[in-house]
Amino acid sequence: MQGLLRLSNLIEALLKRIADAGAWAFIACIIAITLDVITRKMGFQIPGLGSTRLQELEWHLHAVLFCTWLGYAYILNGHVRIDVFTGGMKPRNKIWLELFCCIAFALPYLAVALPYAHDFFVTSYMQGESSEAPTGLAYRWIVKGFLYLAFITVLLGVVAVAARCIVALFGTPEQARLAPTPFAGKGNH
Repeated sequence: MQGLLRLSNLIEALLKRIADAGAWAFIACIIAITLDVITRKMGFQIPGLGSTRLQELEWHLHAVLFCTWLGYAYILNGHVRIDVFTGGMKPRNKIWLELFCCIAFALPYLAVALPYAHDFFVTSYMQGESSEAPTGLAYRWIVKGFLYLAFITVLLGVVAVAARCIVALFGTPEQARLAPTPFAGKGNH
């Protein structure tokens, strides 16, 4: 069980680093949006950086932010849950449900989606894909690479959460306390 806890904590630390690095895209996105609004309202252009490029840069940066936070958000239980079904369940049953869903739904979905995301990225890179707009951004494969990264981080997040569920269900009470699950949180076991 200690090995599963260590694995889960290592994955969480890695995903936090990825999320922290990706968070800088938020600052860059604010700058891009501000420049886009100012240049459109003032009626001037920044050489080499027209409105089309700025707008594409905005959605690229939004994608980077979303894709780098996806796996970490799952570990932190920062995603939307619909509690209609689980609202009245005991915490232990919720952990069993989480583990079941990781194994029965998340891992099979990722086993199918990851190869497609890989091919989506590699094909874009090999073709040197760029924007369809004549004045758009080049290197569209970069944002598609972040989509591929998002699926990898979700896979890591699912592995970490499943490991914590196993520890919470089968470990000692002390180990279970150290294995925060989406329904228990740290120290709430």
